[in-house]
Amino acid sequence: MRLLSLALLLLAFSGAAAQTPRAPAPVASQRQVFVGLNEVESVSVNRFLGDPSTQPVHLSHGTLLTHSILNAGDPNQPGPQANVLEYRKSLATAELLPGSQTPLETYPESYFFYIKSGEGRLDDGKQSWALRSDMAILVPPSVAHRFINTSSEKPLSMIMMQWTGGPNAKNSLIVRDTRLLSWCEENAHWNNTSRCIFSAADGLLQGERIYTVMLQPWAVSQPHSHTPGTEEIWTKISPGSIPVLMGSDLLDMKENSAYLVPPTGKTDHSNINLSKTKTEWWIYVARGPANPNQAPRPQGQQGGRPQNPNLSRDTQAATIAGKPLP
Repeated sequence: MRLLSLALLLLAFSGAAAQTPRAPAPVASQRQVFVGLNEVESVSVNRFLGDPSTQPVHLSHGTLLTHSILNAGDPNQPGPQANVLEYRKSLATAELLPGSQTPLETYPESYFFYIKSGEGRLDDGKQSWALRSDMAILVPPSVAHRFINTSSEKPLSMIMMQWTGGPNAKNSLIVRDTRLLSWCEENAHWNNTSRCIFSAADGLLQGERIYTVMLQPWAVSQPHSHTPGTEEIWTKISPGSIPVLMGSDLLDMKENSAYLVPPTGKTDHSNINLSKTKTEWWIYVARGPANPNQAPRPQGQQGGRPQNPNLSRDTQAATIAGKPLP
């Protein structure tokens, strides 16, 4: 009896469905043209990944010991290893030895510093800021600054980036504790969660931005590519190494290494976290050609979900005020 009832129910449903007019078939979305292997596409992805552990030591700011990660170059033409930055002049690790300090000086370029480990002090000759891990500093052109390592045992270790400042650059140091920032993006490219550190509101170009980005355990970011003129840099700041997808190749990305996404419009990139217990972190830097009319970036909500009221780009609570020097 139950089988007969079920058969009658299915028959009735199929009959009703047959009488219901069918909706027109959706128009197929346009798919990207097939992209071949990196060697077929003439993209040498290894050139876009820089590892400071393989580079000799150089000096910056008088006493900072630096190891190059990525340098200025033409990303659209063959060239030296890691010389791929179109808008930035250099990305490097920087270390200030215990008890050391840099001179109080000004430089014609803009600088970004991210404190990875150690303790110290920053000053501009008038006021000072205590430094510890996960703090970020934006130094506009011609603004005096000095780093002091207040530890007698541990180095002050940083990520340092240099570039030509834009027309809206500020005239004072900006210091932020990234751990006090609200989350500003979630589900970006599936699984990226971001804290927005510096943006056009801090004197960068419209659309130019510096974030920290978190990728949760056992997660992957959506593969996607970027067009010529886009400079997107990923610097890994968490310990250990992970695989990253670059076109048709998997590359090994270690702590303090960085890659520029090849701006070919067809070379996909994706960060892959295979650990089921460890969270991975990056410093993310991005900009395109200067466009003063570009609209500000919207509040970061992706993945097809409703806007989350917990997201915020407000940096006031994380901005550290300097203390007057004695």
